[in-house]
Amino acid sequence: MKLFSLVFIFFIIFSSCKTANQLRYFKDLPDSSSVRLPPLEQEPRIIQKGDRLQINISGRNPDASAVFNNYGGSPTSGSPSTGGAAASASSELLGFLVDEDGTINFPLIGFLNVQGLTTKHLRDTLTSRALPYLKEPLVNVRFINFKFTVLGEVRNPGTFILSQQRTTLLDALGAAGDLPRAAKRFDIQLYRDYNGIRKISKIDLRKAELLTNADLFQIRHNDVIIVQPRNVPLFTEESRMYIGFLSLLLGAVTVIISLTRK
Repeated sequence: MKLFSLVFIFFIIFSSCKTANQLRYFKDLPDSSSVRLPPLEQEPRIIQKGDRLQINISGRNPDASAVFNNYGGSPTSGSPSTGGAAASASSELLGFLVDEDGTINFPLIGFLNVQGLTTKHLRDTLTSRALPYLKEPLVNVRFINFKFTVLGEVRNPGTFILSQQRTTLLDALGAAGDLPRAAKRFDIQLYRDYNGIRKISKIDLRKAELLTNADLFQIRHNDVIIVQPRNVPLFTEESRMYIGFLSLLLGAVTVIISLTRK
């Protein structure tokens, strides 16, 4: 009886450790208090159809430059709200929408084909096109929002809109409430439709090599992240925790009873 109880307790502890190990992120990192990672190259975001751009042009003559900063009678250089439904509603009213043909209609300058350009390239183009109207024009171009979707086995699935210009996979999963115990850390699918290329990539959060993979670690606008569930019975996370605790408690009680009978 005593031997059986000890074996039972060892089995419970071993199973718990094994489960915890499967839930760890980047478990192949060196066992150190500090790990230095190489710089991650940041590829400039490309302008695509449906993007909204914040464009501001200033010059020596404020009255002359004001013409460029009004679109449909409304200023285009305001900053949207940060995150959530408010940011989505606000961003639909701000800036220049890139049409289905990849163009924007800019005051005085007219239609510009911006699809496939970076904000730097568009800034340079607008600077040269504004020279006949302004002396020493100063142009600023930025994306108004950043959108991604997280689906599957996460605590808060949905579509998220941020005001920042770029984000990472960890930021995206954090926005979705992180992964519960029932999620597969090694089977995450990243669906991407960007710059005319559509592809699905598989991600393993347990491997540290993800931290140096710029293509996967950096999320792009309109990315969709799909987290697959583990092949386990559909108990709630709380139920599994209580069952494990009771099993461990019963094992400990059995050992105590066996030792007191001696």
